[in-house]
Amino acid sequence: MNRHALYPLVAAVLFALSSCGPSKEAATTVETKEALYAAGHRLYQAQDFDTAAAVLKRSVELDSSFLPPLTDLAGLYFDAGMRIPGEKSPERMKDFRQSRLYFGRMEALGAEDAETYDRLCELSLALGDSRGFLLYSRKNAARFPYDRQYYNLGVALFGAGDYNEAITTLKNALAKFPQSSYAGGFYRQLGLAYMKIDRDQTAERTFTAGVTAVDASLAQLKKGKSSPDYRRLMDDKIGMLLSLKRLHQIYREADKLEEVEKELKEAGYEQ
Repeated sequence: MNRHALYPLVAAVLFALSSCGPSKEAATTVETKEALYAAGHRLYQAQDFDTAAAVLKRSVELDSSFLPPLTDLAGLYFDAGMRIPGEKSPERMKDFRQSRLYFGRMEALGAEDAETYDRLCELSLALGDSRGFLLYSRKNAARFPYDRQYYNLGVALFGAGDYNEAITTLKNALAKFPQSSYAGGFYRQLGLAYMKIDRDQTAERTFTAGVTAVDASLAQLKKGKSSPDYRRLMDDKIGMLLSLKRLHQIYREADKLEEVEKELKEAGYEQ
């Protein structure tokens, strides 16, 4: 949008929104950061993203440390990007970059809540930024040392090629959260990390232990096959079985290969 066209737009928006009150005589077009934010927020709620973004950015121009419009802009561009079809669509990536920019500014100003770090991790991953994903995964796990955060950190370390630290992180996660629905992911990623440093026998033992642990968790799961926890565990089990199949093929272990193929079939995997 043309910068010079912004000011009459802002004035018109402020006037229209303030005129919705009980008295038109109370209407004002004074551009304070608070008034601009209030106007932009209402436009965002009405899903008028383009106009909302223009008004919210004007609020930020008046005070770059004013968190409310930064928060709305971060969420607005994320929502806009999610509406665009195509996982790697250039337009979606453009909105995601804008969203991450504003979430990053929020974090730099002291926003250290779980949602901010989750979004920064998610957006960095979507944008293919392994360094950013690792940076924010570290911060997220340090701030919120829970199973999902440890899992993301393990994935980020693996993606950055730091396999030894990934192994340490994932082993610690298994010790802390042995009953977690992410435990299958811990075992799976741990086994893959061992394979990367040529420790195939350790990887095989890890995958085998992981499949056993997942089977125990699935047997105890009461939420049913449609629950996210069940699907996550099954995906990790199948992933570990496929890795075991690959290892048994490499080392020509026919009996073990036959058993793994049987387990894959029982798990519903179509080969």
